[in-house]
Amino acid sequence: MELRKSLDRVVSEYTLTDYAKVSVKQSVAEAAAAMRDAGTTEAVVTDGERLAGLVTERDILYKVVAEALDPKETMIGRVMSAPVETIEETARAGEAIAKMSRAGVSRLGVMKKGRFVGLVTQMSLTSGGLRRRVSLPELSEPGGLKCPYCGALEKDGRELSKHIDQDHLGLGLLEGNLSKW
Repeated sequence: MELRKSLDRVVSEYTLTDYAKVSVKQSVAEAAAAMRDAGTTEAVVTDGERLAGLVTERDILYKVVAEALDPKETMIGRVMSAPVETIEETARAGEAIAKMSRAGVSRLGVMKKGRFVGLVTQMSLTSGGLRRRVSLPELSEPGGLKCPYCGALEKDGRELSKHIDQDHLGLGLLEGNLSKW
């Protein structure tokens, strides 16, 4: 699709609605589990029916793990990013990209008549649709995916992620195991 046409498309065409959702009263560990289960890198944080913030993998890594906080005891409300930058679903994709750039964020809450309806991310805008991940051709090999650290061949993305976690990052990172860090 021509760049100009894609920038003129409405944000609702790129809005993700399959996000993880957690309460400000839940722990970081519970939020991380919800993100894992939803296959996302962020969770929408609510306070009752109100959109309270967003928490990302980076928030958890920098604000919990790097600070040696206990993810089971630390509440999401303490580490979430708030307030959430938002955009109307009728705005153009180009406007969303410009707003993300100005605000220094990679996600925006999408609003419809003042109500939160989903997220638009840099990834959904740049991948041309609602995919959360873009294939990295340099990792693709016939018969599987190659580990970028050691070259090991794994059968799929789940196995590659497991391999990287176990062999290169270390298990239990969110539980405070910093032995490989």
